[in-house]
Amino acid sequence: MMEVIHKKTHTVTRTVTSHMTVKRSIENAIASSRTESIEGARDRHTTTAMAHARARASSRSFVVVFVVVAFVVGVLGVVGAHVSWRARGRDAARRGRARAADDDASASRTRTTTISGVTSSEMLTNAKEYYAFASGRSSHVVVTGGAGFIGSHCAMALLERGYAVTAVDDMSRGNAGAIRALRAIAPEGSFRAIYGDLGHQSDVDAVFGFTNMKVDTVFHFAAIAYVGESMADPLRYYSNVTSNTVHLLQAMHKHGVNKLIYSSTCATYGNVEKLPITESTPTKPINPYGKSKLYAENAIRDYALSNPKFRASVLRYFNVFGGDPEGRVGELPRAELREHGRISGACFDAALGIINKLTVMGTKHPTRDGTTIRDFIHVVDLVDAHIAVAEKKKYENPPSLYNVGTGRGVSMREFVEACKRVTKKDINITYRAEPRPGDYAEVYANVDKIQHELGWKAKYTDLETSLGHAWGFRQQRGERWD
Repeated sequence: MMEVIHKKTHTVTRTVTSHMTVKRSIENAIASSRTESIEGARDRHTTTAMAHARARASSRSFVVVFVVVAFVVGVLGVVGAHVSWRARGRDAARRGRARAADDDASASRTRTTTISGVTSSEMLTNAKEYYAFASGRSSHVVVTGGAGFIGSHCAMALLERGYAVTAVDDMSRGNAGAIRALRAIAPEGSFRAIYGDLGHQSDVDAVFGFTNMKVDTVFHFAAIAYVGESMADPLRYYSNVTSNTVHLLQAMHKHGVNKLIYSSTCATYGNVEKLPITESTPTKPINPYGKSKLYAENAIRDYALSNPKFRASVLRYFNVFGGDPEGRVGELPRAELREHGRISGACFDAALGIINKLTVMGTKHPTRDGTTIRDFIHVVDLVDAHIAVAEKKKYENPPSLYNVGTGRGVSMREFVEACKRVTKKDINITYRAEPRPGDYAEVYANVDKIQHELGWKAKYTDLETSLGHAWGFRQQRGERWD
């Protein structure tokens, strides 16, 4: 383009020079005509008129040429400006990317600075620090939500079975005490506990690298899980439960990890028309928690359709409670989370005097005593069901689906009376007629499928024995576990 413009400019210059020569010749002719005789006046007049006509034509041509030259110069200016603008744009983009990288690194440092009142370095390893697992571990598994109630029990059981375990948690709901307990019982070179927020893709990617063992299976527990909270803040649940599961799937795809065991919930069923609930019962969740879990399940199934190598299993468990019979890990939500917590935790808080009364909401449900009915599953039994999927290789494509429960329902009134007997405390109980927002009346599982296909069956079915495990842990810890 620049070569063409140069040629056009050269042509314009030659034209301007030619017209200036003509103009000078006309002026000389006019001056010469003044010395001629009167007899030639008529001819001179004719000649002069013709010369002026040619001069006017030359002037008009000169104006046209001037406009052309100005246009060419303008084009050159625009081209130069465009080139300069693109260069400045590239420089600005590079500076923007550099600032974004600095901001992301700064945000990561901020997120990991302080957790539960202690610095993250005291309990969690930076995910990008290399970790060498000891030889002889059976396989490398990732447990998301590893500092949570269920995740910590699963990590402990996996360590005891000889697995190399990476526990990842952002500590928004987890306990520092759980990580310390796991470190205390883990054989050397078997346990890697790292900070990771599944809402940040770079954090998720780091989970799958920086070790000498490739990840074989992911146990995905990380999620916020309070029905009432989900009604008040639904978008938080769709982000934390559904979107974060998608982030995990993206990282698994990137790193070639193709086995997932997903911890889902009976809240996906909602208010059912027929009990007990089977795996074929229609899913009609009535709260954002149940919906966000179901959407995460759908994402897993859709990804499985697109990736023939991918295998998964979805476990819909019912109301988990209890704790490690030896009291090494257990359930103890932080103080700011207790208003949303499980009925067992609220019972113990009242028994310990942390709260002055236990409030049971919903006394007019169509159940045997008016309170809601739930299928309470011991956390150790629940964890065993997840591990049974891995050891019997029952993750499939399309993903397999199992209900995990005991197969019988317990009312809230029955549960609270059992808690009073176990704690031996005269708990002050208030019953309120209005139900919790988003609550459903009655759910309990049909567990025939998991018993038949995995040989799994709940061992801790005595309510008071299971409550005793949880109460023993709470008595040791009191109000805090960090």
